[in-house]
Amino acid sequence: MLARRSLILVLSWPIVLIGVARAQNVQPSSTRLGSSPRTWSIFTEYSPGSSHIILGYSNQREFVTLGASFTQRLFQNRIWRLDYRAEIRPLMVESDPVLTGDYYNINLPPYDGYPGLQESGYYRQPHETPVLSTALKSSNYTFTYHGQTYYQNYTFTYGRRWTYVVGLSPAGLEAKVLPRSKVQPVLTLMTGFAVSPRDIPIFDSSAFNFTFSFGAGFDFLLRANRSMRFEYRIQHLSNADLGTDPGIDSQMIHVGYSWGR
Repeated sequence: MLARRSLILVLSWPIVLIGVARAQNVQPSSTRLGSSPRTWSIFTEYSPGSSHIILGYSNQREFVTLGASFTQRLFQNRIWRLDYRAEIRPLMVESDPVLTGDYYNINLPPYDGYPGLQESGYYRQPHETPVLSTALKSSNYTFTYHGQTYYQNYTFTYGRRWTYVVGLSPAGLEAKVLPRSKVQPVLTLMTGFAVSPRDIPIFDSSAFNFTFSFGAGFDFLLRANRSMRFEYRIQHLSNADLGTDPGIDSQMIHVGYSWGR
């Protein structure tokens, strides 16, 4: 009996050694590329301007953003992966073009006992007024009275105002193709809202606005569960008729760094 047990023990050693070697060579699932069930990231975004793309009609708006995001895996196979994604933007600034004043040149005739007026100079707006666009550079008005031509000419000047905004996008989805490769194409869809201390993008609009965005880009894996993201997004911001609602459509450049567990 002892000899038989010794023989079994001797014969079993190669199997045990092979098993130990294989266990040492297999990485835990949490260290494989793209295998983290949840990730965190920090990101920055920039939009150099806005134009009518989807629903917005406010032009020349700029955005600069610092934010963070969280993702939770919903589904994954070798071909693609679907995640829940939430984003917060504690530091976002939005810039509107504003009318600051105008250079004027006026030559008016006497009318019903009122003396004529000949004057030129610069008029500064007491309060900078956000405008939908700076396309209007000048305004000219001429007329003829008793054979004499009179005119009014205005050349407008513009500046910018910056508004601090806080944004939250709690409902989003993210889809990745080839989730275990070093370069992963990614698609995102985000919805949320933004709050500011004053109306944007113009007066009498709203300080509370809804947002949605969609985009496409790439994740570049630096090492296991560490990656950089470069993404292009289209973002829409509007107040859904809570006030005057010209809306803003922006093209955003999104750059982020992610890590997973």
